[in-house]
Amino acid sequence: MDGPLTPPPWADSDWLATASAWITNRLAERHLAVRGPMKPRLRPWSVVIEVPTSGGRCWFKATAPAMADDAALTPMLAAARPDLVLAPLAVDAERRWMLLPDGGDRLRDRIDPATVFDHWERILPACAELQLAFEGAEQALLGAGALDRRPDRIAGLLAALLDEGRWLRLGEPDGLTVAELVQLRDLVPRLAAAGAELSSAGLGATIQHDDLHDGNVVIGASGYRIVDWGDAGVAHPFGILLVTLNSIADGLPPDAPKLARLTDAYLEPFTARLPAARLRDLVPTARWSAMVGRALTWRAALAYASASELAEWSPAIPAWLRELLAETRAGSV
Repeated sequence: MDGPLTPPPWADSDWLATASAWITNRLAERHLAVRGPMKPRLRPWSVVIEVPTSGGRCWFKATAPAMADDAALTPMLAAARPDLVLAPLAVDAERRWMLLPDGGDRLRDRIDPATVFDHWERILPACAELQLAFEGAEQALLGAGALDRRPDRIAGLLAALLDEGRWLRLGEPDGLTVAELVQLRDLVPRLAAAGAELSSAGLGATIQHDDLHDGNVVIGASGYRIVDWGDAGVAHPFGILLVTLNSIADGLPPDAPKLARLTDAYLEPFTARLPAARLRDLVPTARWSAMVGRALTWRAALAYASASELAEWSPAIPAWLRELLAETRAGSV
């Protein structure tokens, strides 16, 4: 596979120095000083810098232009639910930069495997409440840089992705086969029908984190906070269950009682809108269409990847498309 289509902003030799100066100045405005070396982690889709300060550690983040605009979305979401979304200390909207306080340890670093479902049984209903708060705010979310993953667009987005051969890795050991490509093209009308069903079911598109797992939840003295909205889109809300449930399923069958318990806990805030049985019926279709969104997000994330990064991460795109086919064959949609 070829190298990057466009280098990321941080490929510029002066970028880190400029960002470091911005961090230092924003901290100084809060009477804080850097105490020790900053620790950057560079990825094709974002840069995260751990910053030790006189008031504890802080975190700088910048997202690549093709990703959701984390720096614009995070303060908007935090203003509505400061008890769930970590509010930035400073934002440079033009450069998609933000400085975040430390919200605690990642959930995955604190979690006891015996209590994993208890944590998510508290987190997921709060996510549902956030989504309900932003129902009807599609244009505001899109204007803030959320990815457009609305149900009525998913089929067209898949069709366009299937025309971009470089991302499908056709003929590669970890890529799609020609037969799978044909099967995916045949799915486009079915996805269009699924999108129409989701759009007409009585719940509007809203914010959907799209990468909600225990690495993107922090837990501190004030409770849980969700971070990293760089994959977030305007989508059917129930798509959020795709990554979350996959990340904690640990070999459980899809109909395992523990997973059903979490699904019901998440759906409970929506029962004021639709009967619980109807909500449960919509979950498989929403999760299925969200698989397309995951493939699309990896495609966006890797627009700035080097050849070695492409080799490492681009197989995720055909993998999600293959998952779409597998779910279809399983007969759950």
